[in-house]
Amino acid sequence: MIWHIFQALILSTAISFAGSIQLGPVNFGTIRTALRYNKKSAILFGFGGSLPELFYSALALGSSNLLSRYEYLDDYLKYLTIGVLFIFGIYLIFQKPTEASEKDSPDKGNHVWRGMGFGILNPQLYPFWLFIITNLRSNNLLTDERWPVQAAFVIGTAAGAFLLQYLVAVFTSKKREFVYMKLTKNYNKILGAVILAVAVFQLVINL
Repeated sequence: MIWHIFQALILSTAISFAGSIQLGPVNFGTIRTALRYNKKSAILFGFGGSLPELFYSALALGSSNLLSRYEYLDDYLKYLTIGVLFIFGIYLIFQKPTEASEKDSPDKGNHVWRGMGFGILNPQLYPFWLFIITNLRSNNLLTDERWPVQAAFVIGTAAGAFLLQYLVAVFTSKKREFVYMKLTKNYNKILGAVILAVAVFQLVINL
């Protein structure tokens, strides 16, 4: 069973890391937190943003047989994600820029809770894991139903997402001074414009 636990953990971590690379609310939130505050704050935000993976993947494990019954669920949730991106982009564009500093940063708990909020508002997580788990089971890659194996799979989903957010936070923090030199106080508007562009692109390809 130990091998099955390790296999489930590595498999879900790799899938979650790859799936988190796509642009989304948590990724943008981690970048913005790194720019506005510091690397530690961005890592805490990314940690909070990764926690909802636990809930959505566990829910998907228990309901993977429902995918065939609700074939249009994924399409509806894609449009909900587009709406979230639009709101986030508009919020950034109209937000007044502030100087980044350690004293301006909210306490650690606030960063974690904010990250969790962004993660929960990502409606793609549940259908994503529902689709992945259904396919893994149909290809006999996730057949062990024992709870330690399933728990390892769920933990791996959060671990993979956090690994990606950690790398995003570190990379953005290292390039922080360069970003300030090039974008000065307009990075909120530029990030907001990028998010709106992504939302429009997703809307077009899903029409």
